[in-house]
Amino acid sequence: MEPQIISENTDPVTAVQSKNLFSDLKISEKIKTIKFAQVLQITTREINKLKNKIGNFTANNYSSFKKTPSSKNLLLPIIFIIVVVAILAAFLYFGKSSNGVMVVSDARPAPSVAKESRIVNKEIEFPIRDGKGKVVNTLKYNIETAELYDSFIVKGQRARAVQGRTFLILNLKLTNQYTQEIEIKTTDYVRLVNNKKELIAPDIHNDPVAVQAISTKYTRVGFAIDDDNKNLTLRIGEITGSKETLSINF
Repeated sequence: MEPQIISENTDPVTAVQSKNLFSDLKISEKIKTIKFAQVLQITTREINKLKNKIGNFTANNYSSFKKTPSSKNLLLPIIFIIVVVAILAAFLYFGKSSNGVMVVSDARPAPSVAKESRIVNKEIEFPIRDGKGKVVNTLKYNIETAELYDSFIVKGQRARAVQGRTFLILNLKLTNQYTQEIEIKTTDYVRLVNNKKELIAPDIHNDPVAVQAISTKYTRVGFAIDDDNKNLTLRIGEITGSKETLSINF
């Protein structure tokens, strides 16, 4: 499939697809729940202490409060202020580390770390055609690196491979030297040859990918493979055009 030219007024939407590879581990939510429970426990303890003090104070000074009703009207605002101060103090206490430095909780998932990586740096060019089929420029499609992952981040969530499987990720660099934005299906240009000599299309991708005019776009495609697949063969090229064979050994 050849890259398509997009009108400058078109606002393409990048879609992220997968095959039910993703699971949501809500670790940050659990941490927040634990911290809130600790804060609530401290706050409850402080309120109980405060209630005991107020009870003692009221018992000892009941007669004076009875004689001066305006003093009783001041009691509730005082209690409210003390409770608010206790809650703020508890939050500040749990928001600091042992050395007194404020720690800000970061709920974002940690970046994935590749088990193995290989530099590929294989670049091919595809023609960019206008609406009449005329070649107006070329698109550079560069496979920079190939990496193996047990897990990786997609749509802000971590996807994990099952036992015996791993993810092969190809990091791509797309360069558009044309004066208009183009849209490309990155999965149309690469196939993985499996042990049965079958051609497997990527099932991890961000297609369709829009590349702005006179710009470079970084993206990736990926495959789920067996752990023992160390000698990999890729076929790259246009669907209807000639193909090149690329070997990657881990």
